[in-house]
Amino acid sequence: MKLPSAPQRRDALALLVGAALLPAVARADTGIDESKFVWLGGLRQWIGIKGKDRANPLLLVVHGGPGDVQWPYEDRFAPWEENFTVVQWDQRGAGRTFARNGKSTPEVNLDRIVKDGLELADTLKGVLGKNKIILLGHSWGSMVAALMAAARPDLFAAYVGTGQVESWKVMVQSQFDLILAHARAVQDTATIKELEAIGTPDPTNTHQYFTFSRNFCSLWAQTDQDWIKTIIALMRAHPNDKDWQAIDEGQLFTDVRVLPDQVKTDLAVQAAHIGTDVVIIQGADDVITPTKGAEDYFNRLDAPHKELVLIPGAGHFAYLTHGAQFLAALTGKVRPLAIANGA
Repeated sequence: MKLPSAPQRRDALALLVGAALLPAVARADTGIDESKFVWLGGLRQWIGIKGKDRANPLLLVVHGGPGDVQWPYEDRFAPWEENFTVVQWDQRGAGRTFARNGKSTPEVNLDRIVKDGLELADTLKGVLGKNKIILLGHSWGSMVAALMAAARPDLFAAYVGTGQVESWKVMVQSQFDLILAHARAVQDTATIKELEAIGTPDPTNTHQYFTFSRNFCSLWAQTDQDWIKTIIALMRAHPNDKDWQAIDEGQLFTDVRVLPDQVKTDLAVQAAHIGTDVVIIQGADDVITPTKGAEDYFNRLDAPHKELVLIPGAGHFAYLTHGAQFLAALTGKVRPLAIANGA
């Protein structure tokens, strides 16, 4: 067995004593509000932990993107903190973790990030005194999290997927079909000619995909288009903020490195069995990671218990744009299951 390094031991100790160092106002109601860098896979990575009551189930958010870290939208998660202790994690190559380690960050790939996530989950479970935790993955994060849950179901009281991926192949074909159908509906002859020349898209040809999908965002659910405008406005409001700069740079750094893993991953094969309860909460109008693909993955998935919740009018970012409906599913369906399973 490999013993933890001295820095890793110091980080573990810091987590253990962190509560004692919080301001009295943060301890008065048994809540928690901490952020720090911890060692995961030999790399310092940023996490934030917030909740009103430490007795609540612990929920680890595995962000999408890749590199789409979630701490800038903490106001959207504040209502979650009444019934969950929420952990945000800037993955290897993303956000504040990228700012800390820069372009020398090693092993930016799906397998390493899954292992980082498992190490984090195991650490959080022990340090915060939980038998198991809830795992939530969005988009790219649903790939990471589903593989985490499939590999170590003993760590998790429930897996929650949103913007749920099935496979890159399914996504490419679905987007191609939608773009072609729209072009025919509006008699866009140039696009029709371009897509009909392709015939059937090759999911391994990423240049082809990024070419024919170049204007695909115009077909997203309106709530998704509006959410992207919100993000752009936030970035423009912080032009000299190093954290925001790191988000942008980290996404560019990470995207190219994990793209080959995205192309070859098929969760219906690689995470066909998850040995804990599964709840997929999907925007009914998601065309980015198409809802049809999420439903297909759900139907093919083997799990002790599984539920599919579709949110009408919501798209890919349902957990951010339709917060009340999403939280209702978390508290009404996920929380009771998780508590029954040891959360």
